[in-house]
Amino acid sequence: MTMWYRPVKPGTKRFKLFIIKIVFVVLGRAFQSASRNDPDVKKEVSSWDDGFTLIMKVLPDGPLMGLEKKSDQLIFKWSKLKNADLEIYFRNIESAFMVMTPQIGAPQAFAEKRMSIKGDLGVSMSFTRALNSLLALLYPRIIVKRLVKRVPVLTRKKIGIRIWLYTLGILLGI
Repeated sequence: MTMWYRPVKPGTKRFKLFIIKIVFVVLGRAFQSASRNDPDVKKEVSSWDDGFTLIMKVLPDGPLMGLEKKSDQLIFKWSKLKNADLEIYFRNIESAFMVMTPQIGAPQAFAEKRMSIKGDLGVSMSFTRALNSLLALLYPRIIVKRLVKRVPVLTRKKIGIRIWLYTLGILLGI
């Protein structure tokens, strides 16, 4: 006697998906604001071509974040950009969750094959430097020490930029 079973669909990790979506929004707006106000991020972004696009996406069908450079500023995009110049993929929701909630840094995630890049490697290194500067502004020093090889020094101006980022930058994307 043969028995037929219904196919079982795997469950979705709604909480982790929700957290990653929030982190993508915060990170996108923080990049948009820091590209206008922070000199380190500004310096890295100015080396990219005008019209440069970047996508960070969770595979296979997870959330994504897009950034586009227009006139020396990054613009945060919600939707997928066509023909992105640099695409950063997270292997799965677990890998993205570990990187987005600072449990592991981006270099460790690349070493463990949790992330992959499609595009120019030189620009991706520039993006990593800009991301490290942004992480130093967003997180406290004790967390940044685990994520970044060399922690940038916070001067009075940087503390002012950090306050700006927390009050208006992330909330309004200014």
